[in-house]
Amino acid sequence: MSYDYPELYYRIYPKVISRVNEHLNENCSMEEITKEQMEKMVDDIYIKMVEECPEIHEDPYERRYRGRVRGTQNIFFGRSRITRDLITILLISELLRRNRSFFPL
Repeated sequence: MSYDYPELYYRIYPKVISRVNEHLNENCSMEEITKEQMEKMVDDIYIKMVEECPEIHEDPYERRYRGRVRGTQNIFFGRSRITRDLITILLISELLRRNRSFFPL
């Protein structure tokens, strides 16, 4: 069976590759990347995606608070959160793929 990736993958993945190429040199390992650097890369890729597809950031159903009680925050997975998660997964996957050559099997 042959399955194609969703269109969003084909929009995000080249941006992930580009960002990793800009950020990493050949001798950099995944362990050297801080959480802040990872979040910055995800933010940069997300901003590029929003420029390309503004509807990602303008999800009318993505609300943080529901009902009259504003003190409780419900977890809600709207377009922006799911897109950020997908970017993070692809970024980690690419970093692991590149580091595989440094670890003998």
